[in-house]
Amino acid sequence: MLYRWLLCAWVCLPLAASAQTSVSFLGGIATPSAAINDVYNRPNIASGDTVRSILRDAVRLGYQLGIRTQTGLSERFLFVGGISLVRFPQSRLYITDPQSGDTVAVLVSVQNLVPITAGLHVLLLPEPLQLYVGAQLSYTILNSSVDMERGSLSVPLALGTQNSHRVGGDVGAGIGVKLGIVGVGAEARYAISNLIGRVSGEEPKRYLSVLLVVSFGL
Repeated sequence: MLYRWLLCAWVCLPLAASAQTSVSFLGGIATPSAAINDVYNRPNIASGDTVRSILRDAVRLGYQLGIRTQTGLSERFLFVGGISLVRFPQSRLYITDPQSGDTVAVLVSVQNLVPITAGLHVLLLPEPLQLYVGAQLSYTILNSSVDMERGSLSVPLALGTQNSHRVGGDVGAGIGVKLGIVGVGAEARYAISNLIGRVSGEEPKRYLSVLLVVSFGL
């Protein structure tokens, strides 16, 4: 079903050939549903946490990096499609030196999601200040990996041998400023990656992403 929808969208795109196409790079924090309140709640903020410490804790729960294209279908409607990498560190194993007691390595089990998305954005404000809402369908590849953590960096050591495939979607809103061919903005999206294809007993995989978006017109 998803492939037919994507094919139909691409066939219809030439009807809007005169509309501008742009490419966007996006990145930011992705917080799984069970942990959203662990970061974005009043007690944490009121306890004296700085914005930097809140962001650091959020990144430890997950992050998202991606690329997408936008093509105008009309003055207010954009077709969007892209691919992202979403990673959720789940548990940490600390390896220590038995003599000194110092930590020599940190191994992390990570849930990896690769959503391939397609959908529509609706522009609520014209350029140069853009305000938009949108919804997307997603075909997501899920896998796990074991990473080695070095400070704030995490390097994959081994990938899982099995991939799972799920169909889901997301809704979101964003705001940005476009000056010429360059645009900068922020976006929030709430996604459910496994609406279709869940096996018995599998929990819904929901997450909230808060992203910085940089776009370039073609």
